[in-house]
Amino acid sequence: MKKRHLRLMISLAVLILITISSVVYTSVILFNKCTRDNREAIIIDVSKLASEQIDGNKINGWLKNGPDESYENTQKVLNSILNNTPYLQYLYVYQIKPDGCHVVFDFDAASVDSEQEESELVLASEFGSVIEFDESFTEYLPTLLEGGRIGTIENNDTYGWLLTRYEPVYDSEGTCVAYVGADISMVDLNNFVKRYITQVSIIAVLFFAGCVLISIRLFYIVRQAEQYDSLIEKRKHDKELLREIIEAFAKIVDLKDSYTKGHSMRVAKYTKMLAQELGCDEDTTEKYYNIALMHDIGKVGIPDSVLNKQGKLTDEEYELIKSHAERGYGVLKGISLMPEIAIGAEAHHERPDGKGYPNGWSGEEIPRVAQIIAVADCFDAMYSNRPYRNRMNFEKAVSIIKDVSGTQLTPDVVNAFLRLVDKGEFRAPDDQGGGSMESIENIHSK
Repeated sequence: MKKRHLRLMISLAVLILITISSVVYTSVILFNKCTRDNREAIIIDVSKLASEQIDGNKINGWLKNGPDESYENTQKVLNSILNNTPYLQYLYVYQIKPDGCHVVFDFDAASVDSEQEESELVLASEFGSVIEFDESFTEYLPTLLEGGRIGTIENNDTYGWLLTRYEPVYDSEGTCVAYVGADISMVDLNNFVKRYITQVSIIAVLFFAGCVLISIRLFYIVRQAEQYDSLIEKRKHDKELLREIIEAFAKIVDLKDSYTKGHSMRVAKYTKMLAQELGCDEDTTEKYYNIALMHDIGKVGIPDSVLNKQGKLTDEEYELIKSHAERGYGVLKGISLMPEIAIGAEAHHERPDGKGYPNGWSGEEIPRVAQIIAVADCFDAMYSNRPYRNRMNFEKAVSIIKDVSGTQLTPDVVNAFLRLVDKGEFRAPDDQGGGSMESIENIHSK
């Protein structure tokens, strides 16, 4: 009996070991693929973005007559793209001719000193210089000379292990006049893989040891029939405990997020409606919607005791509440793929008369999306139920929006809001009239 158990345990241990080895091997392959795919996606996006910033009609003029003011402005934009794209090593614009690559722009992130400003230009090659073709470039040359497209190239040569992407730059006639080249570094992938293998191996060893110990324990319980009922009961208890913990965490999340989520969704919906009424295109409308969803993210850092206080706020508490704009901007400003997402959080409490916060911007200084969010946010603040009051009467809320046009809210956005109201929008389906007629000041004074 014991020998049979021992053979079974050894067989199980071998099976577990093979399974873990297969999982580790497969996960490393998938990790490599996912990392490469991720960086290829980055390089495709950044090369397209960079090509969109270049006026193809001016490239031949630059190469013939030298840089002008538009060249310098484009240079700054491309340098900013390089500095704000992770892993991007080189960003350049070449005009491909039979005698070599004629340099229009050429930036090198590897040469940036740690003490240099991010905005400082670091050029790999001088404007107008000609770079001879590398031998590995030969197979792509016919296509590039014809202005065609090629796929992502992976090389490991004198420039290091790089993924390279070439994106055509066209003039107004649709002729390819140059290529944006982007090189993303892959040299750190081996280190990532080594660390990943080490971590996964440690986890695998611990898992294997745990499985062996569990197996020994299970076999022991099987031999001890009198303990079987106790084991079943323990398993049942563990499942129930796990379920209760999960439910408790779910309730905590709902309690923390229920109002904020509802408010953000409504403001985002109103923002989208206003953007459409103002004639924004579909992409801009969708972008404004996403920005509005995140406009109050800074309130996550405000204590509940202040955020949900039902009495009048002290000056210190009010200043803490106001800080959510700067807090939200600080959280979101590092998102390089959509830098505009921080605008809504920072500027939705700015006012046309300059009395808003945190920057005291006025008029056209306020970004367009923030002007729209401000109207949506102001309306929802009045026309939604709160712990300390019911929502305001619809007509009164609309009247207040109209009254603060030009001072607290941007006039043309308010006009768009009023047009939508006339079309029957914004009023809640369950609104049968009534609602609070108190002013916002009276409500807060309580």
